[in-house]
Formats: sequence, structure tokens, C-alpha cells
Amino acid sequence: MILESGPNCKSGLCVIKYSQIISLRGRYIPMFCQDYDTLVQTFEKRGFTVHSAASAQEAKALVLSLVGAGASVGLGGSMTLAALGVYEALTASGHTVYDHAHSKEPDIYQKENAADWYIASANAITRDGRLINIDGRGNRVAGMITGPREVVLVIGKNKLAANEAEGRLRAKNVAAPRNAKRLNLKTPCVGDGKCHDCTSPDRICCVTSIIEYRPYWVNAFHLILVDEELGY
Repeated sequence: MILESGPNCKSGLCVIKYSQIISLRGRYIPMFCQDYDTLVQTFEKRGFTVHSAASAQEAKALVLSLVGAGASVGLGGSMTLAALGVYEALTASGHTVYDHAHSKEPDIYQKENAADWYIASANAITRDGRLINIDGRGNRVAGMITGPREVVLVIGKNKLAANEAEGRLRAKNVAAPRNAKRLNLKTPCVGDGKCHDCTSPDRICCVTSIIEYRPYWVNAFHLILVDEELGY
């Protein structure tokens, strides 16, 4: 299922089901969305390297194949990565992994952003090739821009939005309330699942980033598009 826009969609968002299968680069995979080839080409023109995964397990295997032996890895907070067991898989493979979800070191965020690789997800991606993320601390968006020189985002098909406006809507009204509830924060969105543009000290929507092209600092920016719904 993916998010689409249209005149018959309440709040500008609709869920549409697809059962077709397309051929991409010589092999068949279930559709991430309609016009998947066009989506891939759009991101590639913006400097991203796109990988296709038919399942979460295939996505995890892709992550492990990308990260070179002996490389250190920083993980951004991500329910997608938690569902895939990326931390466990990388540590089992002998990598040094920095992850604030598994460490109480006072400088863990700095270590995440100083690693060889940075792996996270996105709150939304758009059909015109933009990555949208909202952070409370800002460490995750910083890690994608001025942190490690190699970046990987694992993205489920539920993260796809038609454009920037709908991507921001998704980030603030789907991802942020769920994360605020998960973290037991005292924000109004925890109660009703809607953004109030609040001024709570626990506000989770403090930093918004829209990546429109691979940042100069990043040597390779990998997007693993997964034909499953993953994360928030």
C-alpha cells in the first residue's frame, strides 16, 4: 500500500493497493509503487544509489553486503532498523556499531556521526525525489548530511508520499505522534495522533530536513526501497 493524493482523498491522502509485478534490471520484484522505474530514475538523477528489496530480510542482507568488513557503523533511531534486527546482525558480523538505543555513553551521538557508515530510515520520501525527516535532537538528520561519508536509508513502501507537502504531513501526523507515544513524551499528539505545532518541552518536531540531492559531504547515499510496510 502507498500514499497517494487526489480529489476524492480525505485530508489529501489515500491508501491504494497494487498487485502488479514489474521487471527491474532483469529481475522481477513486487511493486513498491506505481511507476517504480520512474521513481528510481528520479532519485538516481538526484545523486542517490537505489536498491530494491522484495522483503525486510532481503533489505537486511543488502545492508550487510554494502558495509565493508571492519567498518564502523552509526545507527539513527529507527523502528525499521529495529524490526530488521540490523544492530544485532552487524555486531554478529564483527562491526563496531554505535547506537544510542543500546548504549548510555554520554558521547554516543557523536560516535554515531563519526563512524564510517550511517544507517537509518526516513519519515517520508516523495515521488519527485526528496527525503523528509523530523527530529527532536537533530542527530539523525545531521548524520545523513555531515556525518559519515557513506549513508544507507532503509525505507518501507508506507513512507512514500506524492510531494513535499504530503511528506511533511505524514512526518508530523503519522511518524512523530507514534514516536512521541513510544518514548512516553508529554505532547498533545500522543493523545489524538495529530500535530498541534505544540510548544511542549517534550516536542519531538524540533528539526525538519528536506534532502533534495546527495549532500557534497556524502560519497555514496544508498536508498533501499522495500516492498513491505516498515516502521513509522
